[in-house]
Amino acid sequence: VEEIYTAGDTRAGVQTLAFNLPNDEVVRQKKGYKLVLLKNVAQAKFKQILMPIARKLMHPDQLKLVDFDAFFTNTLMHETAHGQGPGTIVVVRNGKKVKTTVNDELKEIYSVIEEAKADMTGLYLTDVMIKKGVLSPELARKAYASYLAGFFRSVRFGASEAHGKANLVAFNYLSEKKAIRYDAETQKFSMDFEKIKPAVKQLVHDLLMLEAEGDYAGSKKFIEKYGTMAPEMKSALESLKSIPVDIKPHYTVLEKMKS
Repeated sequence: VEEIYTAGDTRAGVQTLAFNLPNDEVVRQKKGYKLVLLKNVAQAKFKQILMPIARKLMHPDQLKLVDFDAFFTNTLMHETAHGQGPGTIVVVRNGKKVKTTVNDELKEIYSVIEEAKADMTGLYLTDVMIKKGVLSPELARKAYASYLAGFFRSVRFGASEAHGKANLVAFNYLSEKKAIRYDAETQKFSMDFEKIKPAVKQLVHDLLMLEAEGDYAGSKKFIEKYGTMAPEMKSALESLKSIPVDIKPHYTVLEKMKS
């Protein structure tokens, strides 16, 4: 959709690119969920924020792969992935099987694990859709390159915010697997296209298992291990101070109403 006006909480703070609601698992099971992508918001963020970040931090050979279609597809697949994986699960508590939800079991860290799951499962599903002929083969490398710039865009929202922390966790995990490379001399980042696919697949597995088992302790350790900011990430964020963190909507429809 094209967003023409928002108010209240939807207008304050970080501007939403898309949403997949409701989060309530009971309602989702009975009624399903609604996925909405805000195309003009995405275009504004891509032009004003993502591309300037990409030009600053990405290796020139991969910078040319960053485009809006890949960025928008990543958003679509991220939101689609929120509807994938476990929601209602069964855990053993005091020797008895108890029906519960991933949300209830992971408590305050659920949002971080879920956002990381949606990010990585979305990337994995992009490859699946390409293999099935649903998406263009040209998107394969573009999706990964565009996501690399997206890591820095999202982490700038802060490590205390779910999307920011989730991106930090994924970035560090993939860097550990050598799927993301950093050139200290040029201070540029790039994707290793041979290593990124198996690394993403492994991360998807790890995150989905944490959710499927309702493993609060394991999830907490996972975030503690991968949720800290490495020196190269700190340095990269420092270099982005001249680039806005987010957009501020300007609604012409509101001006027309006032006039």
